[in-house]
Amino acid sequence: MKNNIKKYIPWIILLLLVISLGTWYYLSRRVSEEQLSQYESKIEEALDYEESRDFSMAMKRYYEAAEIIPQRVEAYDGIISVLIKKDKLKDAEEVIKQSAKPLSKDDRSTLYKKLGDEYYSRKLFDKAYEMYDAGSFLGVNNPGLELMLGKTYLNLGQVSEARGQFSKSVYTGKDLEEANLLLAYIDAIDNTDKAKSTLHSVSNSDEMEIYYEEFRKTLEDIDDDKKFNATKLARVYINNGYPYLAILVLEPLRGEIAEYLEGLYFLGRAYYDYGDYSKSIETLDGALTLGGMEGEIFWIKGRAYALTNNLENAINSYDSAVGYYSGETSVALVEEYFNFLVENSQLLKAEELVKSLLIAFPDEVYLNLLAVELNYILDEGAKVEFYLSNLEELREEVTFVRNDEKDFLKWRIATLIDVYERNIEDDSVEEEMSDIERYMNELFELDRYSPYYRYFLARIQILKGEKEMAIQSLEQAIEYDLDYSVTDQSLKLLSSLR
Repeated sequence: MKNNIKKYIPWIILLLLVISLGTWYYLSRRVSEEQLSQYESKIEEALDYEESRDFSMAMKRYYEAAEIIPQRVEAYDGIISVLIKKDKLKDAEEVIKQSAKPLSKDDRSTLYKKLGDEYYSRKLFDKAYEMYDAGSFLGVNNPGLELMLGKTYLNLGQVSEARGQFSKSVYTGKDLEEANLLLAYIDAIDNTDKAKSTLHSVSNSDEMEIYYEEFRKTLEDIDDDKKFNATKLARVYINNGYPYLAILVLEPLRGEIAEYLEGLYFLGRAYYDYGDYSKSIETLDGALTLGGMEGEIFWIKGRAYALTNNLENAINSYDSAVGYYSGETSVALVEEYFNFLVENSQLLKAEELVKSLLIAFPDEVYLNLLAVELNYILDEGAKVEFYLSNLEELREEVTFVRNDEKDFLKWRIATLIDVYERNIEDDSVEEEMSDIERYMNELFELDRYSPYYRYFLARIQILKGEKEMAIQSLEQAIEYDLDYSVTDQSLKLLSSLR
């Protein structure tokens, strides 16, 4: 009997050990009501700070929440959101890989998708793939991530891998509808009948109707003309963000579309969107010999040359694009070209561009704003004032659109503060300070989180000898500056105060 008992002792000890470890694990992960209350309070505070763009305090509260309950995802989701807003994507990667280890695989998968989506939206498909692949590797059910992985494969030119992703049986609802549509896109490359069958195999919701109807009509218009068919498909592929599919249908027909303007244009545009700039330029050069669409073609060529650091040809192409838009003014094109010239220190060329357009369109608000910006850079105070006066008059006549009102206020306040700083010993500058305060109030009402407002406020506080308040304003300017438009100036000024 004793021998039998001795025989079972090791097993009893092992069983007790397993029970003890299980009990310890359960108790260590159990969340008390007090912890849950503290956690939710921290999250709520963090969200309030994030909404008011106090990102430093938001991050602090999110991390405090994560320490209270490391297994909950909300805190880490908030941390990733803030890092994305502050353009610190590498830091966000490290958070997911290291700090978020206590999370479940499902929760980590959602964080990988969140960051992957940000990379995807920026067309950084290699990095998007890394995030989606890491999330998929966790082996959990995340249909949204699997769908985005397939879309990333398409943008990387890996069509068979994309087909495999879209063919998975994990999708439901809108994800299923989108996966099915993308399978139809792939099918149509070499088999439009199969594409029609695929498209009709799933009933689509109202949300996806516009995309299904567009492709249905395209497939219905398919006839015996290969080059026209390929161009119709390419237009759909490009407009929906899949340029590689456009290349697959058009490139095999390059000889046949050599005299077909739209075919060459869409092929050149597809190569540009895909990132093959040399082939884009070569193809678009062929399109130019056919006549027509010159404005659009030269615009894409300008971008392609700019991205390959070919300054001279970029300028020539942008110039030609602007020229072909004579009689009208394309805001996006002109602003893009102007910014390119300024970034590359081609200020005389920028001046030539703005002057020539203002002759044709003197009442265009955005052109007067570009003139203000350029002459401010050139330190041409009288010209800055001239164009600001034009804008003052235009404010009385037209409603400013887009961010034009904020841009006007930014330059008006900047010039007034410059004048005040230069003439601070003169009693007459008090009038300028009154104007500054009036315009500052207008800017604050338009955008209470404007980084320029905080930057200008700091400059005013420095003039008044309020050093500590100026430091706080500059820190806020940096915090609010998601576009990094005033961060460098704020940091420089901040370093002079410390």
